[in-house]
Amino acid sequence: MSTALNRLITLLKLEKLDDGLFRGNCEDLGFRQVFGGQVVAQALSAAMQVASPNRLLHSCHAYFLAPGDSSYPIIYDVETLREGHNFTALRVKAIQHNRPICHVTASFQVEEYGFEHQSKMPQVESPEEWISESSALKQAALFIPENVRDKFLAERPFEIRSKYINNPFRGQKLPPEQFVWVRTNGEAPLDANIQKCLLAYFSDFHCILTALHPHEKGFLQKGMKVATIDHSIWFHRSFDLNDWLLYAIESNNAYAARGLSRGQIFDKYGRLIATTQQEGLIRFTEEAKTL
Repeated sequence: MSTALNRLITLLKLEKLDDGLFRGNCEDLGFRQVFGGQVVAQALSAAMQVASPNRLLHSCHAYFLAPGDSSYPIIYDVETLREGHNFTALRVKAIQHNRPICHVTASFQVEEYGFEHQSKMPQVESPEEWISESSALKQAALFIPENVRDKFLAERPFEIRSKYINNPFRGQKLPPEQFVWVRTNGEAPLDANIQKCLLAYFSDFHCILTALHPHEKGFLQKGMKVATIDHSIWFHRSFDLNDWLLYAIESNNAYAARGLSRGQIFDKYGRLIATTQQEGLIRFTEEAKTL
């Protein structure tokens, strides 16, 4: 297991303070605030410790209420909304500095069998045919501000290969879509809960950025303000993130300073693993651009 992957898995293992109450540390990725994927993944980690072990996480819905402070721990307060015969619904409140920064609802289900169908996996090139994002960042190192360069060029917990590489500091015009091959950078445990938390963490990386593609913008350009408003994930089938998964994302709408993206995650055999949807703030001001 790589150092970066081990550090992420450790980050997702929360300290239990009391019944339904947990504390998680934060990681500074060089953004302006806590990475939203970290908050969602840690909230799910807290919920998994409260839900019955025989119930599997199948969906979560996160609403981000305020920016998080990456230099301060987050408290996760888990409340049981409903305990039914087959389903458990939990609500997790993420708290920093005595105020909520995110609410996550998570639903768990006893394993059942029934009808089955799914979307067809898109036909794309193999991961070996696309450049890794780490290599692309190294090539663009001169564009990265010196104060965050080390964080952007540091080892990552995932190996990521994208069809479209968009410089976050100098965006180019691209189609409103993205295709990303991803796998862990090293061997992650096959525990289903750890795998789902890792996928939830990763699922926040490319969604709202895809909504910037048609507008020739990078999310760290001067004048841009980008922030996730809400993020939802539906887990469909078991998977192994140690092997390649394809994240196919489409941004079908941007309006009123908000962008919407939806994604489908497939394994290399074409099985639909998960579905995501995210809306975020994408605001550009000419005044800020000239500062």
